[in-house]
Amino acid sequence: MAKVSLNVSYWKQSTGLTGQNLNEDNQRKYARIATKFEKRTGMRLSKMRLYHGSRIAARQVKEEVGSRIMSNSKTTFDALLTAVDQRLNGKNNPQVDLGVFNVSSILELACKPTGALAHRKRQAS
Repeated sequence: MAKVSLNVSYWKQSTGLTGQNLNEDNQRKYARIATKFEKRTGMRLSKMRLYHGSRIAARQVKEEVGSRIMSNSKTTFDALLTAVDQRLNGKNNPQVDLGVFNVSSILELACKPTGALAHRKRQAS
């Protein structure tokens, strides 16, 4: 009898805001663009800011078309990632605009500073 080993990979769908925006393709795309974002700007790309931007645009699409927000969120999240990627490559105009969600600089999508240094800056202000 021969021993057989299997490698299995699968996607487990999350719930809540993450589940409404992420699918397997969007997760891979986010990982690739977040790495590029960090190399180019020195800052980390905030997934939560992208989620919220995606939801704003998804609500607008729901108003106009009447489709489900969950389906719209995944599509608008992908569109937002594409816009950030194009901006990092220098292809698009400097503004990321998805209707009601408008970002004048992609640095607005970066994570806020955390830790002791950020705390000291808040106290000094």
